[in-house]
Amino acid sequence: MEMNNKNDMPVFIDNDLEPYTLLYDIICNWWVIVLGAIAGALLTYVVVSSRYVPEYTTQATFVVASKDDANAYSNLNSANEMAKRFEKILKSNIMEKKICEELKVEELNADIHAKVLEGTNMLVLNVTTDTPKNSIDIIRTIMDNYSSVSLYTVGSAVMDVLEEPKVPYMPDNPLNAGEEAKKGGLAAGALIILLLGLISYTRDTIKQENEVEKKLDAKSLGAISYEWKYKTVRELLQHKNRAILVDDPVASFRFVESYKKLAAKVDYRMGKEDRKVLVITSVSENEGKSTVAANLAITLAEQSKKVLLIDGDIRRPSQFLILGMEPKDENELGEYLKGNGTFKDIIMTCPRKHMLFIGGKNCYSTSTELLSSDLFSKLVKTCRKKVDYIIIDTPPIGLIGDAQLFAHHADAVMIIARQNYMLAEDINEAIDDFRDDGNKVLGVALNGVRTFSGLADSPVGHYYGKYSKYGRYGNYGKSKGM
Repeated sequence: MEMNNKNDMPVFIDNDLEPYTLLYDIICNWWVIVLGAIAGALLTYVVVSSRYVPEYTTQATFVVASKDDANAYSNLNSANEMAKRFEKILKSNIMEKKICEELKVEELNADIHAKVLEGTNMLVLNVTTDTPKNSIDIIRTIMDNYSSVSLYTVGSAVMDVLEEPKVPYMPDNPLNAGEEAKKGGLAAGALIILLLGLISYTRDTIKQENEVEKKLDAKSLGAISYEWKYKTVRELLQHKNRAILVDDPVASFRFVESYKKLAAKVDYRMGKEDRKVLVITSVSENEGKSTVAANLAITLAEQSKKVLLIDGDIRRPSQFLILGMEPKDENELGEYLKGNGTFKDIIMTCPRKHMLFIGGKNCYSTSTELLSSDLFSKLVKTCRKKVDYIIIDTPPIGLIGDAQLFAHHADAVMIIARQNYMLAEDINEAIDDFRDDGNKVLGVALNGVRTFSGLADSPVGHYYGKYSKYGRYGNYGKSKGM
């Protein structure tokens, strides 16, 4: 068994930075960013509002003079010095005690600040507290009692009121919770973007073609470009569910070339050991394996290879939609496996040259039991003699065991891995399951690859229509063979 113990590696050792997938993961989770930003804004608003304490300031201006000797203060410097001494009076414990007695409070919760205007004998008194009433009450108490307090300090100093205090109606620090909430929301959004980017980077998926052989125990079969299925505004508005095939005139050059490279690798590796039957599957639904199977078959047929495409997902067939086929009841693969048809009935000729089709449009819930019969084995043996390649599109590995049953009749298995979708560990487990059963894993093709360079080269988008979305296997419509 070919093992490299890649599952034991730290998650981020082999991760390369792919800007497109990083940005895509962030954009896809825009709702997480929006909700996080709203939550951050609300939380900031609540915190700011609950911690908000208003501040109201009342101001009065005084002229400091002497009551003993008016001529003593004719000198400006002496007057200024006296004003500075009086500033200490206002901040003294004596004054604070006097204010508490007058207002009948135990503690003075206010900021009293006195400042001498430089070069003058004028003093500005500011009182800041949490309510307008307390502010005006405290400053008036100071004005009523400063003279008695000053007797114990500077004695002859007096203050003449130059500007009376006024009741403050607006706080000095108006509540601006709205602006703070915006900042909090932006900060929370930015933090979530960083977290999403970190999660995207460390998530152990296959983001680039060069990571296939780094992280998986299989060879790389190349990368298939991501193709935008809506080529016109009308198609976008109508939201048509269709696959873009390589022979579609509107298919981009990059998309077609990626399938030509894939077909060349498959032809070379299958031809080395004269292998004809190839199972195409994926670990999970929505990885585009059905579209890959159809396009690979078409590309090989265009190279004059006679190709038979078998829609092995008889629980929910999709190839008839992709190829535009209209199978009848007698053409149903499920009916043949139940013993109700013949080989000639189920072989359908495609409009495309060198290409045949076996499948149907009806759903069969007992697919596992039908595939366990010898009829499918005989069918494959008969078809081997008539075509160059048999490509079998199977259900995803992780849903039911049909893919493994088909693999018993095949020469090789190709696994389709959608870019940045499944964990490398899960893909490796699927690869190991096929190897344990003695099957040969041809390789892994990375599907739906998007890069910024690809955006510049061609229109891109996804081509996974309703036919590639399995949903739950218990939610099928009418089924035959129930």
